Amino acid sequence: MPSLISRLLLPLSAAALSAIAAVAPARAADLPSRAPAMAPAPVVMGPQWTFTMAAYLWATGLEGRLRTLPPLPAANVSIGFDQVVKNLDGGIMAAGEAQYGRALLFFDLIASKISPDKTFFPAGFPARITVESGSTIALGAAGYRIVDDPAYSVDGFVGVRGFSVNTKLRVQTLPATLVLSESEQWADAVVGARVKVNFNESFYATLMGFAGGGGSRYEWDVFGGLGYNFTKSVSGFAGYRAMKVDYRNGTFVFDALQHGPMFGIVSRF
Repeated sequence: MPSLISRLLLPLSAAALSAIAAVAPARAADLPSRAPAMAPAPVVMGPQWTFTMAAYLWATGLEGRLRTLPPLPAANVSIGFDQVVKNLDGGIMAAGEAQYGRALLFFDLIASKISPDKTFFPAGFPARITVESGSTIALGAAGYRIVDDPAYSVDGFVGVRGFSVNTKLRVQTLPATLVLSESEQWADAVVGARVKVNFNESFYATLMGFAGGGGSRYEWDVFGGLGYNFTKSVSGFAGYRAMKVDYRNGTFVFDALQHGPMFGIVSRF
């Protein structure tokens, strides 16, 4: 009897084992072979350097009291922009800025040379007087963005503005030539602020000013204007600028106010 039962169970056991073996691979195939891959964490970018360059034209005249070439006496001067352009030999007007996060580096450069001349005939002989006047005004400042909002921003600055004025008088007569020359250099510590208001993606307004002293008795420089963004990297602006400097050193006097409209183009990268 046991042998008969064993013979009956043996095929059943073999069939069961075959069924289990067939089902096991299918269930194993349904199970993941490994843990699912985790999505990479997003990369958070830190502050990036951005740079801005501007080339501009300041249609400035000159008013004040000057004595830049002793022993000539001090003189009250009022020169319009048309006279400046008429005698202008060349010039550079540019500004730039580097920004990293809220930290700012700003510079402004104005360099020009004018050479008015006049010919006259004392005692019937021709004589010519030429005055060559060159000036360089350079500002370098470090700043911090106090308010950084999409609608407006407020920046504070501290820096140094340097001045260099060179004047040469040449009197040409036959057969002699008289030449007098004088130069002065000085620097002022300055503080400043800038407010920019964005009306929309295209139009904005800017008000910027500096004031200080040190080499000069005092100085101040103010600009206000409107700008338009042509693209994300190029914009233009127009406004009005005035700068007053009162410097005296012995017989040298440079007490001058420069003011006039200003136009420029800005490139950001």
